[in-house]
Amino acid sequence: MEIERAKIENIETIMSLYDEARKIMRSCGNTKQWPQGYPDRKSTEEEIEKNCVYLVKGDDGAAHGTFYMAKEKEPTYSIITDGSWEYDDEYIVIHRVAQDGSLRGMLGFILSYASRQCPYIRIDTHRDNVIMRHLLEKHGFRESGTIYLENGDERLAFERMLS
Repeated sequence: MEIERAKIENIETIMSLYDEARKIMRSCGNTKQWPQGYPDRKSTEEEIEKNCVYLVKGDDGAAHGTFYMAKEKEPTYSIITDGSWEYDDEYIVIHRVAQDGSLRGMLGFILSYASRQCPYIRIDTHRDNVIMRHLLEKHGFRESGTIYLENGDERLAFERMLS
């Protein structure tokens, strides 16, 4: 696998990967996360322009995954309920991890890449996203509490600090 920053000409591939990820979520009982139209094209294009969207390429050279990653304070993480953040250090936030289902070990590869940028990572996911929750636990993340998105939707918040 290889990770590279997405370019605006990759937008169709990224939107297709979001569609595939949505299908995978639905097939696993996660029917509420990522309603049709989310993530949207305009916001994704803006995130590409900010250099925060990445592609994960397989051995065949094709993009099979995508994710958002930035070293920034996530506004919705400022209030956490039913728990707390263990650390208050600078962190990398990862959002919108998506793939077409063909890459095994993709999240671990992404996390390894992110950890080389910063040892502290925060991520959130929907309560019904059992796949992501399992993978986060497998990769040493601690469930820290509950955060709420700008639209009021609940998400479970996770963190991991490499020592």
